[in-house]
Amino acid sequence: MTLLRVAREVLVVVAATALALAAVVLLVYGALAELQPFELLSVVPEFLLGFAGPALAIWTLLVVIGAALLRHRGPWWRIGAHALSAVVAGVANVPLVVALGEAADAQGGLVGALGLLGSALFVPLALLVTPVVVLLLDRGRATAPSPGPTTPGPAGAR
Repeated sequence: MTLLRVAREVLVVVAATALALAAVVLLVYGALAELQPFELLSVVPEFLLGFAGPALAIWTLLVVIGAALLRHRGPWWRIGAHALSAVVAGVANVPLVVALGEAADAQGGLVGALGLLGSALFVPLALLVTPVVVLLLDRGRATAPSPGPTTPGPAGAR
């Protein structure tokens, strides 16, 4: 697996997870908060960057490291590493969100609950999206024909 494929895997896994998280946030806030459409669209970046942002940032860094270190291993090694890193990032998200909220003089309990909600939405989505993306990207690599010699060997010259 070349570094270009590592970069593609990282970008696609993180982007697909972020898009899935944005869609779920739209559904959850749309169903529970009863916001106007413009208010609803403004909540998504705030939630993704604020309450799930530390988890996404930590996970992205861990996915880069895992994909680079495990580039010569099979897809299930990378899936396992990315899944474990999603859990680690989700656990680290709550205290980071609370600390950032305290630094901004926000209400600690509410910010902590929203950080927990960010983790509760992020971790399952990352665990669902990661195997699908990694296996689809590896499927394209596995079915591609291997480049053979372009000129016939000594047996073909006779």
